[in-house]
Amino acid sequence: MNEKSTQPSTSDTPRKTPAGMVRPAAIICSSFNHELMFNDSAESKPDEESLGNHWSVPWADLMMVMFVLFASLLTAQLMQAQQAEQLSPESGEPEKEIQTPGLPQPSFEPLMRINVFERSQQAVRDANLENVEIALLEDQSVRVSVQGPMFFDLGKADLFPEVKDFLQRLAVIIRQTPYQINVIGHTDDYPISTESFPSNWELSLIRASRVARFILQQGGIDPARFTVMGRSKYQPAVPNENDAARALNRRVEIIITRDLHPDTAARGDTTP
Repeated sequence: MNEKSTQPSTSDTPRKTPAGMVRPAAIICSSFNHELMFNDSAESKPDEESLGNHWSVPWADLMMVMFVLFASLLTAQLMQAQQAEQLSPESGEPEKEIQTPGLPQPSFEPLMRINVFERSQQAVRDANLENVEIALLEDQSVRVSVQGPMFFDLGKADLFPEVKDFLQRLAVIIRQTPYQINVIGHTDDYPISTESFPSNWELSLIRASRVARFILQQGGIDPARFTVMGRSKYQPAVPNENDAARALNRRVEIIITRDLHPDTAARGDTTP
């Protein structure tokens, strides 16, 4: 027999140590498959793809998002309530708007519900008038200036029929606004002294009054909105150097302002 095969294996039989003690048999680990005992990847661990597709995962994400959302809304509502308590008066009474009696409150509405500037220009074209100036002032007031030859004879205060058509159209425009109207009469530097007009003061004032009264009658407008003034010869449009210049200075100006009448402002009525 082969000598090598008859010898007892050192791994199968115990042997004595030099001190006379018995040494336990060594465990053969080379052929021991560790993965067979501890391989739980296929049995104990769940499949990663199946776990990711499980309905509980997106449901849990949705619940977390909703929780964060409602928590944010609740926090914002509490902060607003605290700010409201800090700003409210201690007495608990509602705050009242402070109003100054007798003074109109500022209005931030447009100048007019209609475009007065363009409508006035259109009225001049429709009436086929000349020597009529329509100007938009710095404060957004509209000034309609009609020279005397279109209104009156020299030294008189009777309206020409030709200008009445224009004043009727202008009355319709003014009626659609809630603002105050200034009517101002002017004369040239020719002196006048008659029974009806002792001076240019009376002449300028009577001319402005005739224009204002005609507009009021045609438009059915509240007279309280009108202010009538006479400037005599002291505010000429151009120097009184010749007859043509003097004709331009004999004029009546109709100014549609941005000011509300105190009664209208107190009522809060800005409708025409």
